[in-house]
Amino acid sequence: MKATMRFAAPAALACGLAWACADEVGVDVAPGGGTAGVAGSAGGPSGIIIDDDIGGISGAAGAGGSGPRECGAPDEETGCGAETFEGESIPLDIFIVFDQSGSMCACLDPGAGQLCVEPCNTTRLDAVRDAIQQFSLDPANAGVGVGLGLFGNQEIGETSCDAATYGTPLVSVGELPERAAALNTALAGLEPTGETPTGPALRGACDYARDFRAASEDHQVVLLLLTDGRPEAPTTCQGGQNTCCPSLEDAVEAAGTCLNATGIRTFVVGVGPLLDNLQQIAAAGGTNEAFLVEGGDVGTAVRTALNRIRGAAAIPCELQLPAPPPGETLDLNRVNLSYEAEDCSLSLFSSVPSSGDCGDDDGWYYDSPDAPGRVLLCPRSCERVSGPNGNLYYSVGCETRIR
Repeated sequence: MKATMRFAAPAALACGLAWACADEVGVDVAPGGGTAGVAGSAGGPSGIIIDDDIGGISGAAGAGGSGPRECGAPDEETGCGAETFEGESIPLDIFIVFDQSGSMCACLDPGAGQLCVEPCNTTRLDAVRDAIQQFSLDPANAGVGVGLGLFGNQEIGETSCDAATYGTPLVSVGELPERAAALNTALAGLEPTGETPTGPALRGACDYARDFRAASEDHQVVLLLLTDGRPEAPTTCQGGQNTCCPSLEDAVEAAGTCLNATGIRTFVVGVGPLLDNLQQIAAAGGTNEAFLVEGGDVGTAVRTALNRIRGAAAIPCELQLPAPPPGETLDLNRVNLSYEAEDCSLSLFSSVPSSGDCGDDDGWYYDSPDAPGRVLLCPRSCERVSGPNGNLYYSVGCETRIR
């Protein structure tokens, strides 16, 4: 399976086919422009349980392939002069929204019962920190961008619900392995501290991710919520002023708003017991199901979850429009998408006006009707292309199929 794609069309295409000459009616396309829309799929009630004791993972798998295929590019549109292209990967950036709340002090030593006890060889924070460190140094992740933001880092009773509080990263997004040193130095200085204002933290992180993507027009950016607790700040909320009372419903709303307003998806990793509430955040954030680490070797299980998320985040649901040759424009009425499955069967995706017209069917739409820069897949198509060993094709030249 190809990862999220951008497409570079050959300059040899003639005026009047897919490209229109500058004096013809058309829309100038600036690659990367516009705002991404909904990508991902709604989730079910159960999560992806990762338990290293039994070495198993149950639940939905991410995108991935096992080698080249021999179907060849689809030729269903050659009669009208279309040119068909495969793409190349758009760089992936992951902004980690890291829970530094007091419950991260829970001890993972045998017999500790996950209580915050002293002395303790390995806390939840230790295990998660080690997993991120190993993920950042893994050669397989070279080229992935990673950044770090915190919540739960204010003293108990002093929690802020202002999203701006969480909009400045501790470590800005940068490419691995170069960013690994700064990331791991920052993590090494953390100690379990406060309460769990998940909703405000997601809003601040979404603001940062949106601005970062705008400055990096050919990148895909996702959020990764890494937490061990229920969204709440009981001491601050009951302190007399009721200025900050985060809740699960507020966190679900924050993830959904981020997805619907910006197209930025929220992945979720939960560490500890009683984390079923995190499913709702993952579903609202467009990533199907949370990854729940409930026991066993927590560090290894978290690292497994991080690798699975890296694969799932690469599902090709967001495609860059090709830049037209100098002096020409892209004819937006002659763009089509098709998907070739592992068995070489072909699905033709039709265009819809917007994300609100997707429904439960296959389809795609432009990020902006006036000056589009990207093509976005409807949730059902996004889920379909996440299967192994398929290819997504982009063609220009034939009249657009409209649902």
